[in-house]
Amino acid sequence: MSPRGTEKKALDHITIGYNVAFQQPIVFLPPLISGLLGSVVAYIGAFSGTLSMILGLGVSILSFILTFASLDMSRDAYYKQPLDLMRSVNYIAGRFIVFLIAAIFGGILSITIILIPVVLFMFVIMVMDETDIMDSFQKSIEVIRAELSDVIVIIIISIIASAIVSYIPLVSSILDAIVNVIFGIAFIDIYATYKTK
Repeated sequence: MSPRGTEKKALDHITIGYNVAFQQPIVFLPPLISGLLGSVVAYIGAFSGTLSMILGLGVSILSFILTFASLDMSRDAYYKQPLDLMRSVNYIAGRFIVFLIAAIFGGILSITIILIPVVLFMFVIMVMDETDIMDSFQKSIEVIRAELSDVIVIIIISIIASAIVSYIPLVSSILDAIVNVIFGIAFIDIYATYKTK
C-alpha cells in the first residue's frame, strides 16, 4: 500500500487507516451502535435509575463485544474481505472469556502508562492472529521495539484528534468513534507491515 522501495512512516499508516475505513464505512458500525446504546441507557437513567442499572450492565457487555468486533471488522476491511457485523460479534462472543481476561490484564498494564502501546497492539494481534494473550503480548513488545517512533507519533496524533473532536457539540461521540477506527486500522497496518519485514 506504500510506494515500492520506501519505508512507511506514521502518517502513511494513518492515511491507510483513513482510506481503508472510508472505502468500507460499515466498519464504523460497531462503535456507533455502542455509542447509541450508551446514549439510550443515559436517557433512560434520567427517568428510572434501577432500569438504567440493569440495562447498563447489558449494554456494557455488548459494548465490550462491539469494541473487539470493531477490530475484527477493521482487519477484514484492511484485507479487503467482506464485512459482516454479526459474524464479527459471534467470533468475539465465542472468545469472550479470553478477551475479558485480556482486557483485565491490559487494564493492569495500562496503569504504568508507558505500556499502553503494548496493550493496544496486544488486542490488535489477538484479533489479527487469532492467538492467545501471552503470545500476543510477546509479539506486541517485538512490534513496539521495531516501530517505536511511528507508534509514539500515531498515539500522540490520536490523542490530539480525540481531544479536538471532544469539543464538537452533539456529534463528538460519533467523531471519536470514527477517529478510533481509523487509528485502529493504522495499528493493524503497522503490524501487517512488520510481519512482512
